[in-house]
Amino acid sequence: MADHRLATRRMTGLAGLTVAILFSVGNALWAFEQPDAGAPAREIGAFYTGTSGRIVAGASISLLAVGVLILFASGVRAILSEHEDDDLFASAAFGGVLLLAVAGLGAETINMVGALRAGEGHLTSGLAQALFEISYVLGYNAAGVGIGILLLATAVVALRARALLPRWLALILLPVGVAFMTPLSRFLIGPSVLLLAVVSVQLLRAPAPNPASNTA
Repeated sequence: MADHRLATRRMTGLAGLTVAILFSVGNALWAFEQPDAGAPAREIGAFYTGTSGRIVAGASISLLAVGVLILFASGVRAILSEHEDDDLFASAAFGGVLLLAVAGLGAETINMVGALRAGEGHLTSGLAQALFEISYVLGYNAAGVGIGILLLATAVVALRARALLPRWLALILLPVGVAFMTPLSRFLIGPSVLLLAVVSVQLLRAPAPNPASNTA
């Protein structure tokens, strides 16, 4: 049983680290040239036209990350379930990651549509602005809600079980999780990728949990 829990943690850590790497590489191809929210339609159209090939390549890589994210979500649910009598908050965390995956899937595909239309020379300024703004809301606001649910559920499990995370860190995750569910998420999405990488490395290095510690 201990070997099974250790394997789950390491597989989850590997999946999370893969997601962080793929997402970072995919977005590095084009995101630094992304206009700010509320940019004029002409500027957004020029963005799609000038980076169409890189957006398609980057979005394709990010879509792979979304696929691996499902494995990470399943691992998170299994790990949290080890520390609670029921699966309420483990399932909530799983749902949060799935929401993040769906939002990311929508944002990347819609962004890709804009790039493909621009590459074909059929992208109007109005369509470019609509696609960009929808993708922006999905990629920041909707994805932030998913991350917020994940952090809140994880914090609650850690506080209830007095395990999994230090108490001070679990308490910090509560307001951070709430912040992700507000417009502040646009400033937090980037750092969350680094946080995912750090947590994933810890999962790869950590030993299997001692079941007796769950009752402490």
